[in-house]
Amino acid sequence: MSNLTGGNLESIWPKILDEVSRQIPAMYFEPFISQLSFVELKDDSLIIKAPSSLIKNHVEKKYQSVIADAVEKIGGSKFKIQIHIDSNDIPIANFIDTKFKEELFPFNPDYTMEKFILGDCNRMAYMACKDAIEHPGKQNPVYIHGKVSVGKTYLLHAIGNYLTKTNPDKPIKYISISDFLSEFVFVVQSRQAMDAFKLKYQSYHALIIDDIQNLNSSAEKTQEEFFTIFNYLFDRKRQIILAADRPIAELPISEKLRSRFITGCQVEIQSPDETVRIGILKQKSREANLQLTDTSIQFISDNFQTDTRALLGCLNDIQLYKKTFSLLFVSDEKVKELLENRLHKIKDLDINHEKIIDIVCERYTQSKKDILSKSRKAEFIIPRHVCMYLLFEVCNMNKTLIGRLFNTKHTTVISAINRIKEIMKTDISFRKTVNSFKSQFEYK
Repeated sequence: MSNLTGGNLESIWPKILDEVSRQIPAMYFEPFISQLSFVELKDDSLIIKAPSSLIKNHVEKKYQSVIADAVEKIGGSKFKIQIHIDSNDIPIANFIDTKFKEELFPFNPDYTMEKFILGDCNRMAYMACKDAIEHPGKQNPVYIHGKVSVGKTYLLHAIGNYLTKTNPDKPIKYISISDFLSEFVFVVQSRQAMDAFKLKYQSYHALIIDDIQNLNSSAEKTQEEFFTIFNYLFDRKRQIILAADRPIAELPISEKLRSRFITGCQVEIQSPDETVRIGILKQKSREANLQLTDTSIQFISDNFQTDTRALLGCLNDIQLYKKTFSLLFVSDEKVKELLENRLHKIKDLDINHEKIIDIVCERYTQSKKDILSKSRKAEFIIPRHVCMYLLFEVCNMNKTLIGRLFNTKHTTVISAINRIKEIMKTDISFRKTVNSFKSQFEYK
């Protein structure tokens, strides 16, 4: 005989909750089961009320059978469990809208696709991003990699600005992977509803993630959750843009994630070439009304070739001087004087691949022909790998170009560079040797 009647609902429900609490961990009981309230018995069904559709959906998916078993044990009869939503529940669409309005990312308005300076160093990355925003999901994901300050963040903000402007009703998310990890850890540690976390990310129409290289391979649970979110958006042709400081092959991630990443397109942004450097300098000089001559612009471009931040730093110095002394313009001579402390003058030689290979060959008493060959003799391998490492670290040379120079695949170059790094960690003598090479090319 059933102990559940309309007159004793109030007294029986706490006992049912107590029984359920014995079956599931407290970290899940508190945010989900304790929020439910007993409404009524109707025919062969027991009606329960949930305060939100998030909780309702999660309980139905995970714990409905546990509640049914507890009801049978305490009440003495089997009942179907029906979960209704509290009439005061905010519709899920409103919940999402509110959430997104609270999290609108402040994309830099100066970073636009139209203003992006094109050159051979970044043209493929630009075209991949342009195709992604014009034909979402066609190439998915778009993976951009390159060293610091070569334009990756600019492109990510330009994408965000374009999508926000053209599709204001379709929410997008821009986040660094470190912030994603922090949010995930907070959700887990504070026992917040994981469904809310998943729902938020699954609701975006575009996901832009920076610094993906920080997705640690040891964080298995986090990678699994990220994989689930990635697949959800991928299957629905929601555009995913990823940026990192290294190619996919070098990421510390699971093979399952790696296989997903490589399904899209992978493009590299290299250090700014002369076309891009001069274009940036002219654009920023014009915006700041610096009135720099072509001679000054060429001087800055020739002497600060590694990244865009160095170029912008030079312009900031000139602008400050111009403002301090209320000048109409700054002369070429004064520009050189102002930037003297920033100048990266190479010690006694030009850095080029020929010079680096010559110095390594001389140190190891090997011929250049042998170092550039495919011979697997032990005496050639380490010098060859040191050359590849120095070309990448000192000359900032593209791994594919290094591969061509040594007539090998870029994956071999990646392995060689990583091997040198690993040996340097444990072999003090070897580390001193490699650093001595690098010191010959250091900036004064």
